[in-house]
Amino acid sequence: IEKVYKNGCHVILFPNGTRKEASADGKTVTVTFFNGDVKQVTPDGRVRKHLRRGGGADSVSLQIYYYAATHTTHTTYPEGLEVLHFSSGQIEKHFPDGRKEITFPDQTIKNLFADGQEESIFPDGTIVRGQ
Repeated sequence: IEKVYKNGCHVILFPNGTRKEASADGKTVTVTFFNGDVKQVTPDGRVRKHLRRGGGADSVSLQIYYYAATHTTHTTYPEGLEVLHFSSGQIEKHFPDGRKEITFPDQTIKNLFADGQEESIFPDGTIVRGQ
């Protein structure tokens, strides 16, 4: 079922319960899946606060995708940075150069470098490096 509202917004309701909404200008698309996952793609980086994660459009879009089952938000930025927020409080940043930065709930930071090197920075300032 497709509905077009007076403001130009398009809403498509699929038989499985999935709902796709496109803004009047077609630039912002939000898909709410039957399982509670939410995907939003915006061309200019504006994000509605109630949405959480993205994935899969063109390279100039901010993509947000929220996994309902795991309460995980995955945001992909135009320059290729990916940020994952887990329900535990853990945050992972995946950089385009292959580097990863993981911040644990206790504020320990683990850096994983593309060459296999690792670095852990503990809340007390202790730094441990290794491979």
